[in-house]
Amino acid sequence: MELREALGEELYSQVEAKLTEINKDSGRKDNPVRYVDLSEGAYVGKDNYARLQTESAGYKKQLDDANGAIKSYKDMDIDGIKQSVKDWERKYTEDTKKLQDQLSRQERNFAAERYLDGQKIKSPLSRKTILNEFLAQNMEFKDGKFSGADDYMKKVREQYPDEFEKEEQQEETKKIFTRATSHTYRPATKSEEEAYIKKKYGNNKYSKQ
Repeated sequence: MELREALGEELYSQVEAKLTEINKDSGRKDNPVRYVDLSEGAYVGKDNYARLQTESAGYKKQLDDANGAIKSYKDMDIDGIKQSVKDWERKYTEDTKKLQDQLSRQERNFAAERYLDGQKIKSPLSRKTILNEFLAQNMEFKDGKFSGADDYMKKVREQYPDEFEKEEQQEETKKIFTRATSHTYRPATKSEEEAYIKKKYGNNKYSKQ
């Protein structure tokens, strides 16, 4: 439920007007007062918020069930209470396992969504389909990572290339090499040629005179 819906239009407008008035102060320019909906992922991660909500709902149900069981004990004899305790222990164990399984599924789903965020999938519809297929692979999930995820997505990209944004390819810079000409001096006269040969070859007896 959104804040506007929870407060009602009149009260919401009053709150909004008050915040606007407060934020007009020069001291609030860089640090305005704001209200946020935690379910949208503000201030806390959306996955953490969902986990807390699930845990809260699960524990509340267990507490309500426990209170109901305790109230029923006043009309029971000793044997009835003992049996009720056994039934409650079994129910508590089953409910706790269901809650943990639900939390594990949530953690796995959020991790898969975060992983697909980096895959540059074009459309929301394609993303939803790929997400469902990704989860259906039942890859090993440990420490927030899926084993074999990269190899699987590589195959998906090869099979459905049009569902992904194209990777930007950098053109290779072609280097043009030219022969150095700094030592290709050509003497203009015979005397200069003799001096050039002497300087280059010195007393090398195999040099052409």
